[in-house]
Formats: sequence, C-alpha cells, structure tokens
Amino acid sequence: MNHVVGYLNVIGLIAGFIGGVVTFFYGLPNIDILNSGGYVKMEETDSIRRYKLISKIGVGLIAVGFLMQLPSAIFSINQ
Repeated sequence: MNHVVGYLNVIGLIAGFIGGVVTFFYGLPNIDILNSGGYVKMEETDSIRRYKLISKIGVGLIAVGFLMQLPSAIFSINQ
C-alpha cells in the first residue's frame, strides 16, 4: 500500500507540472458566459477551438495532479 501511495504522489507531481507548463503557454481558458454578452460575436476557427481545448486540458491536469497527491498527504497524516 505504501508503494502505491508513493507512485500516486509522483504521478500527481508530474501531471501537475505538465499542466502548469501547458497553462503557462496556452493561458487559462476563457469563461464563455462573459463572452456571450455585449461583445461582437467572433468566428471561432479550428485553431481557436484547439487553443481553448489545450488550455482546458492544462487546468484539468493540474486538478488531476492535486487529486493524485491527496492520498499521499492523508496517508502521511495517519501514520
């Protein structure tokens, strides 16, 4: 059990790091509700959709990294 928690921690660190790098280069995803208001509707090209998807994946990797490191932190408290 101890090895599994350690591996989850390492995988979580890697996922969080990769997510941070992706978010650095692609930025945080826009909130679609704010863009639906008083601005002129812009055409969304394939490259814009890809950019938005990759930025959401970056934030998702950070969240997954956190969730994978959480069991290690809880396990270390219980010992």
